[in-house]
Amino acid sequence: MTNCTKSSILVDSVISSVAVANSPSFALEIKGTAPTIQIDSTDSGQIYLSKEALGVEIMTAKCSSINVSLPVEGEEHGVFEEKPIPEMLRTTIKDGKLVTNFVEHSG
Repeated sequence: MTNCTKSSILVDSVISSVAVANSPSFALEIKGTAPTIQIDSTDSGQIYLSKEALGVEIMTAKCSSINVSLPVEGEEHGVFEEKPIPEMLRTTIKDGKLVTNFVEHSG
């Protein structure tokens, strides 16, 4: 999905990947399995994953406000817990190498 605004995609299963680029305010639901989700240059996105899709790899670049909703174990179908994808990274230099970690805001 490229250059779409306020769009939603519902897919059963994907063989290789789902890609979203330059598409603000998107929603993506994976009902089956998907090995990879790629999101690029996109703000305000919501991803809903099924239990079968929990092994997915989500790659983001130049994104903000992307949330992933995971099914809550032991609850009825359709009950999700929303988790944000980190937007801020901290890079330090250790022994001449760059070391990058996520910045977590807690309180």
